[in-house]
Amino acid sequence: FGPVTYAPCPVLVFREATEGESLDSKRREFLAHGSMLGADADRIVLKRIILTGYPTRVHKRHATVKYMFYNPDDVRWFMPAGLTTKHGLQGNIVQSVGDHGVMKCLFNAPIKQHDTVCLALYKRVYPKLAPTGDEEAQHLVVL
Repeated sequence: FGPVTYAPCPVLVFREATEGESLDSKRREFLAHGSMLGADADRIVLKRIILTGYPTRVHKRHATVKYMFYNPDDVRWFMPAGLTTKHGLQGNIVQSVGDHGVMKCLFNAPIKQHDTVCLALYKRVYPKLAPTGDEEAQHLVVL
């Protein structure tokens, strides 16, 4: 089996009306439209969540960041991960401070007080399985 068309191609999804909905069995109801991506088995779908914190004390490249974590264990867990700011700086977590998730961070350039510190987290998302032999799946028509 080979591809019928090359990606990206437009897709229209219709649902055939059941016998109880209308007298004409050829009637179709428009459900969705979109575009088809290539059928690549190695594609990975990721979900991104961004944790944000705010610098409370700033001295040149060093900053104390609050409101990103709630306990020191979380700070130690995410210590190898890299930080970014809304103004484009890159940084790392140096150490945890206190018992409330406050941390010391070091950046590649002087950070400003009004900047926001971000930590991007990624999670792999698996597609939902298509129904097999279900009544709803038999009435869907993809054109």
